Amino acid sequence: MVYYIHMEKHEWSGEVAGLEHKGGEPHFIFEIMRTHHALMNFFSRKVGLPFSRVTLLRVLALAFPAEMGILEIARRLRINGAAVTRQIKEMEGLGLVRRMPDERDGRRSPVTLTAKGRKLFEQIHQRQHDFERYFASGELTLEELQTAAKVLIRLRSVLEKMD
Repeated sequence: MVYYIHMEKHEWSGEVAGLEHKGGEPHFIFEIMRTHHALMNFFSRKVGLPFSRVTLLRVLALAFPAEMGILEIARRLRINGAAVTRQIKEMEGLGLVRRMPDERDGRRSPVTLTAKGRKLFEQIHQRQHDFERYFASGELTLEELQTAAKVLIRLRSVLEKMD
């Protein structure tokens, strides 16, 4: 469930009424979440696929030609297996993935990308690089992008240690 809180912004300080920081620290986590949301929405519109499907395609593309089980995909994406199963069923219907029954364990059905799925991922991957080149072409410097990537990688590492 998502809760929305109406907050008034002070024109002169940039602070939200009643939520001023005591130590002057930035709203770092909130800005990451807002940026993540904006990137997901923008990128999903540009590639024509939900971001969740793009991430699942990426996991399978990185494993290709190997097959992956639903639970392994769920573990890598840090989501539950039921959500992965739903996505896989939809992607199977679109001809992007193929499930094959495991001869040793009938409960398992490893997944792999089809040729159509690989081609789509390659197109998406190219769009991602085009998008990053756009940022580096004047909106942000290459140094700024590299610094941001390093900070985000370190932040993710810290979070994984906390988890």
